[in-house]
Amino acid sequence: MNYLAHVYLSGNNQDIAIGNFIADSIKGNKYKEYPILWQKGVFLHRFIDSYTDSHTIFRDHSRLFFDSHRHYSRVLVDIFYDHLLAKNWNKYCNISLEDFSEIFYRNLLINKNKLPLKVKSSLKYLIKENWFKSYSTIEGLNKILIKMESRTKYPSKLSSSIEKFVSLLPLIEQRFFIFFNDIQNAVNNQFNN
Repeated sequence: MNYLAHVYLSGNNQDIAIGNFIADSIKGNKYKEYPILWQKGVFLHRFIDSYTDSHTIFRDHSRLFFDSHRHYSRVLVDIFYDHLLAKNWNKYCNISLEDFSEIFYRNLLINKNKLPLKVKSSLKYLIKENWFKSYSTIEGLNKILIKMESRTKYPSKLSSSIEKFVSLLPLIEQRFFIFFNDIQNAVNNQFNN
C-alpha cells in the first residue's frame, strides 16, 4: 500500500495517520523519538506492509509486473492500489477525497517541524501536486510514477508500466476489492480491539 491507503487505514486519528505516513523514514527503534500516537502509526504502517506483502492477491498482482520491473513490481502494485482506492473513494469513505486530503495536508503542515527531514523535503510536492487526488486518474497516476521514477536509486522505468496496468485494470480492480476488504478487517482486528 502506498501513501493514500496508509493514511486512510489510520482511521480518524490524524496523529496515527501522520505516524503511518512518515514510517518509511523511521528505521529501527527511532520511532521512540516521536509522540506515542505517531508511534502507533509507525506500528500500523509496519503491520500494513507485512500483511500486504504476504497476501496472495498482492503477490499475484506483483508477479504480473515482475518480468518488466523486477523488485519494483511491488512498488508499482502499491501505487496501483492507491489509484484503485482513489478511483473508488466513495465506496470506502463518506467524505470527499478532496476534503480528506486537505484535512491531512493541513495536519502535516501544522506538525511540519516535528517531521523527519526526508518527509519535510517532499511535503511541498505532495501538497502542491495533490498526490492523493492525483491517484484518482490515469494521467495523475502517470505523473506520480514519473516523479517517483526520477527518485529511484536504480533505473526503474516505473512509468512504462501504465499501458500494462490499464490493460489489466478490470482483472486487478476486481481482486483489489477483495484484498482491500481483507486488509481493512485485519487492521480493525489488530488495532481496534
